[in-house]
Amino acid sequence: MGMLLIILFAFQKYTSKNKEDFSNVKFIAENATPMHLTAFDPNDLDEKQWQDLGFTEKQISTILNYKKIVGGKFISKEQFRKCYAVSGEKFSELESYILLPETNKDTKNNDYKSFPNSFNSEKAKIIYHNFDPNTLDFNGWKSFGFSDKQSQTILNYRDRILKGSFKNLEDIQKCFVISSEKFSELKPYIKLNPSTIAQNTDAPKTKVIQEKTDFSKTDLNVITFKQLLEFGLDEKSAGMIIGFRKKLGGFVNKEQILTTYNIDKELVQKLLSIAPLNTSNVQKYTLIDAPEEWLKNHPYFKYSADKIIFYRLSEKDEKKIWKLLRTKPEYEARMKLYLK
Repeated sequence: MGMLLIILFAFQKYTSKNKEDFSNVKFIAENATPMHLTAFDPNDLDEKQWQDLGFTEKQISTILNYKKIVGGKFISKEQFRKCYAVSGEKFSELESYILLPETNKDTKNNDYKSFPNSFNSEKAKIIYHNFDPNTLDFNGWKSFGFSDKQSQTILNYRDRILKGSFKNLEDIQKCFVISSEKFSELKPYIKLNPSTIAQNTDAPKTKVIQEKTDFSKTDLNVITFKQLLEFGLDEKSAGMIIGFRKKLGGFVNKEQILTTYNIDKELVQKLLSIAPLNTSNVQKYTLIDAPEEWLKNHPYFKYSADKIIFYRLSEKDEKKIWKLLRTKPEYEARMKLYLK
């Protein structure tokens, strides 16, 4: 018996030497501070904006490289989710704010080149030559590698937004369907002819008999994409506002519109000072009767939806539910905009 105890003691002493001391190891708690998220298109973000969404420099580099591999643009949420730098949890956090179709099937195949092989083969066929962007037609832009939709957008931008002509290289660079890489490829061949600028500018070509909107009588909750363009917003800003409004189910106050991601705030502020906002048709609920699907999809309630659904099973007093949620005052105030 004594020998057995001696052997056990010796074995315990030997194995204890191999144990590492973790007494000084400190675990970093996940930052529980929620981000102020608004609707966005992942194709428009720069490195700083990706950082604001909580990604590290390494993750950002991976995302940007992945975007190049799939043809220079994400064409759906499904495609963005496949980027291995975006975890499932992070994607779930961002999903409802992403202004992209759900799947690749929802996107027209000819709008973007989704696969690297086809993209490279298309790019290899492009033969650049000197051209005047003010006389280049639909097929001319297509011959430079733009899709049907992109070519038409460039023509609309030139003829409608710029009133008929590109005045300088900056005008071309500002067209949002022409990436910085594509502009660099085109730049050596761009030959702006002063005569075409003058001709397009002076000619009464802008005889697009268009009904002018009285924005002082146009409700911001029903204003259309076309009317926003008429006011002077570019397609990106107009799309962002319409997309965010749809996710919210309507704006409750004008300040919300200014929080929309990636818009021309100065021009939007001017619109807000003119146009009214009617909130009578915005759907509102109580915490008790709000549909589960509505809670889970609404940008302001999404991250508290499961807790609300759980607490209201046994608690019918909204004040007590708020205490259980322990939501920050600013987020609680934001959620209450859509509650009765």
